Amino acid sequence: MDFLLECGITEDIIKKIEINNSEHTLLCAEWNMERVVSSVLYLKEIGIKPINKILINRFDIVLRGEDNLKKSFEKLGLQNIVDKINNDITNICYLDK
Repeated sequence: MDFLLECGITEDIIKKIEINNSEHTLLCAEWNMERVVSSVLYLKEIGIKPINKILINRFDIVLRGEDNLKKSFEKLGLQNIVDKINNDITNICYLDK
């Protein structure tokens, strides 16, 4: 998971990710490093603040890939959903619809 360091994710957060996610999820992340990195960078670019919490608790979000995330955010209204997620991390569930 060291590839997350290039996204500005600290070693401490990487350890929490490894503890809180299944071995299958971690293997998927390793196999899809570029997808995960581009997703994390996209979330940062659009102004998502609780990225660490997303990675620790909902790593599946970044496994979707940047293009799929863009579609989801655009469908929900980019600024609207960014504000909702930044105000309350549980609003990340809107991306599941």
